Amino acid sequence: MNGGRKNLLLTIALFLAICLALAFLLRGLRFDDPFITYRFAENLAAGRGFLFNPGDAHPALITTTPLYAMVLAFTKLLGFDIPSVSHWIGAGSLLAAALALAWHSNNSSGVRPAGLAGLCLLMFPLLWLTIGFETPLFIAVSLWAFVCVQRRQRILAGVLSGIALGLRGDGVIVLGIVGAASILLDERNWRQRWRSLFPILVPTLLLYAPLAVWLTLQFGSPIPSTLQTKSAQAVSGLTGFYTSTRFPEGAWILTLAYIQQGGLFLVTLAAMLIGIGVLIQRWRTHVNFLLPVAWLIAHFVGYSLISVAPYVWYYAPMVPGVCALLGLGLAWLVQRLQMGMATPIAQRVGRTWAGVLVIAVLGSLLMGDVFIARIVTGGVPPTPAVIDSKVLPETKVDVYERVGRWIAANTPITATLGVTELGVMSYYAQRYTIDFLGLTQPAHIANIRHGDFLAGLLREQPDFVALSNINAIYDVNPQRDGWFTQIYTPVVTFEDARFWGSPVTVWQRTRAPIIATHMLFSGHADLGEGWQILQVESSTRQADRRDPILLRLRLKAGQAIGNRTLRVQPIVLEGGDGLPVSSRIIFTNRWRNNETDWLDITLLPQPNPREGAYAIEVGWQEGGPTARVGLLKVQPNVNDAPDIASVILLNQATQIGILPIDTDSVCAGSTPNLLLIWRGGNTANRDYTVFLHLRDASNNTVAQGDGAPRNGGFLYPTSVWEVERIADTHAVPLGMNVLPGTYAIVAGLYDPISNERLLIDPSPYRTPDGGVKIGELVVKSCN
Repeated sequence: MNGGRKNLLLTIALFLAICLALAFLLRGLRFDDPFITYRFAENLAAGRGFLFNPGDAHPALITTTPLYAMVLAFTKLLGFDIPSVSHWIGAGSLLAAALALAWHSNNSSGVRPAGLAGLCLLMFPLLWLTIGFETPLFIAVSLWAFVCVQRRQRILAGVLSGIALGLRGDGVIVLGIVGAASILLDERNWRQRWRSLFPILVPTLLLYAPLAVWLTLQFGSPIPSTLQTKSAQAVSGLTGFYTSTRFPEGAWILTLAYIQQGGLFLVTLAAMLIGIGVLIQRWRTHVNFLLPVAWLIAHFVGYSLISVAPYVWYYAPMVPGVCALLGLGLAWLVQRLQMGMATPIAQRVGRTWAGVLVIAVLGSLLMGDVFIARIVTGGVPPTPAVIDSKVLPETKVDVYERVGRWIAANTPITATLGVTELGVMSYYAQRYTIDFLGLTQPAHIANIRHGDFLAGLLREQPDFVALSNINAIYDVNPQRDGWFTQIYTPVVTFEDARFWGSPVTVWQRTRAPIIATHMLFSGHADLGEGWQILQVESSTRQADRRDPILLRLRLKAGQAIGNRTLRVQPIVLEGGDGLPVSSRIIFTNRWRNNETDWLDITLLPQPNPREGAYAIEVGWQEGGPTARVGLLKVQPNVNDAPDIASVILLNQATQIGILPIDTDSVCAGSTPNLLLIWRGGNTANRDYTVFLHLRDASNNTVAQGDGAPRNGGFLYPTSVWEVERIADTHAVPLGMNVLPGTYAIVAGLYDPISNERLLIDPSPYRTPDGGVKIGELVVKSCN
């Protein structure tokens, strides 16, 4: 056996031993996000289709790795447990990636930087934080594509590039690097070099095109909707780090976190920086490192430009480039320590220090792995506010699994489940699941971008909701709100002292969903600075009990005016205070000019609200115009409306009652009060005025008492009438010129703006001019 093959076998054996040790040590490492892909795989293997929620009428492609989901579905058909097999696929992939990076070791003399780079990759703790994801397999396939293109095996490089593209959308970066490398490594003239792309692009397209077409037919696009959602989350400030953390800032936070784990990482950082200088100076002799470093740069620039919300695992594809630079820098330092010594004693000292240097770098990486293992084996992680937490696993998966299994065992198969973090609970619950951060409901992406994380809960109102105690829905916690506790009842709580968000409470909806079905306003209500309310819908027109009211306001954005508080309060028309105030923060900078979107607001009336009609007033709490946008009401006490002697039908919406009228005191020159009893039906879409006439035998009006219902002033307008009795008294002044006699009482409704009268259905009581005769009044001549 020659020396090169022996070194290769020793490298493989060493890497395999390290990989198995770490994979076994971290076998309990699990994350929430991969379970989204697991559920796609589970449903596909079970014949329920390639989708997240079986039976979804509008399925969304929310897995970022459709090809990996298919691989996992195949392993499920073979009888394997998907989370377990994904863990070992990830571990094996890290081994394959390390070997790809170290592949050129046997072609180097002296200290082999590629071997050191591969060893660093295998031990790099950030990559072990992606176990269970598709990321390790994606990295391994990509690195082997680089190896193949460097060895002029272009067809195989194209096949691997197609697999990488199917595993992740950013495989297009890998394809671009492979294509560029093929052209640059080709020794023909530039016109002929372009032909080297065909052996790469053809197999890539043959592999990826069928998948892309199938995904397009299934979901309308091969691009996961997750990309849009994560971009919207980034705008709203939600990230895997701190509020509004950008991708470059996340890389710096990771660096600081590893430094805080131990000072040894400073040695690793220094070696990497030296590697940058070595690669710039000697790139021709280290061509094999150019591709992973180019990948590092392209990935960093690309993710920074698309502005998605950063998470720890988004940085994993940069690690091979980091390890390549680390291997170069470490090898250069070791060579200088070994070769720069003149005497045998100095050489031994140099070799000792070289060994210490290698141990320091590998030790800093191993230290990160040990910290991860401590959490996996029962340690309590720091809170998310601590920077160290960003390079450590969270311990929420165990309690999430318990919640999911409880849902599966204790709820109907048709039940719907609402969660903030989607993966683990939905996988074990096997229920139709929605999340409040916009993944399963792309229609809510605009709300997420605006920072409105309650929209998903208010609009979906699932049968069961599972919420953590802290950051229940990112920056809001509906469990503390009265409207939520009126709709939902807690049924079970799960504690886990190791999870910073514990406990997790499962709530059950105990009443019908509150849906905004009543149109209260349509128009253009000005809020200032170009902001307008275009439409208002409500779950009810009547607030007569301590029941939540859901208002939906359709806003049109104007200028960006910072964070404003939109204040909503129904004000009683008869004067005085109204129903309780409700308000929402509007981050106007997150809205696009002239953009329109719905905002949901809940109102919770006090136990015994004042009766009457209420105008909904909306305005900025910080100042500016106030708009009245529709009416609500508290139904008046029906005792003030006497029983109706007989009823005349005006139309299918409205009736008027005829009451016995006492004429003994009705004299010419007096002002009798006539009581009308209206009975509302279908809600009117405008506010009518009552006309009340006394007419002689020739149909001439001799006296009238027109006015808004209920004593004028539009304090209880017809637009709030429902199926109820409304007592309506009108004074009819009788002038001295009104002669004694019998007069017809004619009443009806008309629009005070257009003067158009309410249409009256044909009946014996209908008058030719659109009124109804409801009785007669005898006027006497009195002293």
